Amino acid sequence: MRAGYALLLTLLAGCQADAGTLEQAVEQSLALQDYRLIVRAGRGEVAPGIPAEAQADAKARCGVRYLDGLGDVIRPEQKEAHAKLSSYAAEYNQRMLAHCQGAATSGKQ
Repeated sequence: MRAGYALLLTLLAGCQADAGTLEQAVEQSLALQDYRLIVRAGRGEVAPGIPAEAQADAKARCGVRYLDGLGDVIRPEQKEAHAKLSSYAAEYNQRMLAHCQGAATSGKQ
């Protein structure tokens, strides 16, 4: 699992979170059967990209994890990087939620 996080952080270095990086991260997480959603560190632990009414259920079903630099305190010089990380997390979460729900459904028999 640590290798997956190291890869993700390496790929995100410099906030170069592009579509290829996102695809690699999703594929790697799926290979590890790690369906956790990315949440914003801080009060509330909001999962970007997940509707407000589905937050609690999604986080309970999938689990949560954090990305360095994605918190609720943003310094002026970090605004652009934070916006990119937030956008990346939203897209990642939307893709992962579909897999998490599928895994949760198929596991219940």
